[in-house]
Amino acid sequence: MLPLVTFTRIKYDAIKFAIELFKTSGGVGKELMDEGPSSCGSIGVIQAEQLSCAEVAVLIVGFRNSQDILNCLRALSRAAFSPSFDVFICENGGAEAYRRLIGDLLSEEGPSSFRVPLGIRVDPAGTRFTRIQRLSFRSGASNVWIGCAVSNLGYAGGINAWLLPLSDTPGWKGVWILNPDTEPSASALAALYERAESGRKAMVGSTLVDNGDDERVRIRGGMQWQKARAIAIGRGERLGASCNIAEIERAMDSPSGASMYVTRWCIERIGLMDERYFLFYEDLDWGVRAKSLGLGYARDSIVIHKRGTTTGSAKALAAIPRPSVYLEHRNGVHLVRRHFPSSLALRVAISLMYAIRFLIRGAPNNSLAVVEGLIAGLKGEIGLPGEGSR
Repeated sequence: MLPLVTFTRIKYDAIKFAIELFKTSGGVGKELMDEGPSSCGSIGVIQAEQLSCAEVAVLIVGFRNSQDILNCLRALSRAAFSPSFDVFICENGGAEAYRRLIGDLLSEEGPSSFRVPLGIRVDPAGTRFTRIQRLSFRSGASNVWIGCAVSNLGYAGGINAWLLPLSDTPGWKGVWILNPDTEPSASALAALYERAESGRKAMVGSTLVDNGDDERVRIRGGMQWQKARAIAIGRGERLGASCNIAEIERAMDSPSGASMYVTRWCIERIGLMDERYFLFYEDLDWGVRAKSLGLGYARDSIVIHKRGTTTGSAKALAAIPRPSVYLEHRNGVHLVRRHFPSSLALRVAISLMYAIRFLIRGAPNNSLAVVEGLIAGLKGEIGLPGEGSR
């Protein structure tokens, strides 16, 4: 059974509610998970317009990968105390994944506990969530808000699902978008925040390193668009090697979406993430839209990235999920048409080269997925595959 929170100064009815909450296996109350917002009765239910946030909102989109999110939150629980932050998670994988995520975060290995008074939640009415639950870190004052999406909203949709209610919430200065398969260093957020504030930057990127190889840089800050494809800046450099920050910032077309700090004033200027991509290239699109406002690089913001645990993009060619291949090449066309139209022919050629590569390397299904995604992009398909077009 999970350890209960201290009940000092909690009313008898809250104690009774807590006991009922922990009767089910795994320590997560079935009443809380299955009945919707009314299940808490009068205990701690608040309306969506009362949502509060610290200086920074950390946004994470998950899809049935609770272990990744648990590890990410463990790392976040060790973050520096300034700036203050709250965590907002969108679970795109359905009600069962939502229940599993809360259970894992509340487990003995997890970093979270129920916030006192128990059961405090935002009423999901008017949001894109069917359920919303507030937890907290066992150490520190940060809230951990978890929303169960009404359907698979895609990556941008999951981010926007929290940005929409936050847009009416005072106090926060920026959002830190993290992939669920990242583990940031304790000073990662502080470095991003400082660069944005001191340099008046609209968006700021981190130093990304691969899991298991903390001596080499995967990405310094973000991506540069070259010859109809995104190139990782600083890839392969030694982590401690000197670098020209100003030169990197000039070269960046977008921070990497694995760790992207976005100021509130930037969002108010350029708008939300474009949900037409569904998955892949929405972060690059957002960064390109913000480039004229100023992009920054926080060298001391070190973030470990496992890469592809959700999308499968780090696997062997034949093991990459077909939808990921399809969307990457469909959305590459969409991005080029919107921001780099003169390189459309080159983008088509690059996709065809990928199709040949998949075929040669024994992945014929993914070769076909490239061609189908390319054709869909040229036809103007957007959103969830097969459901939308221009």
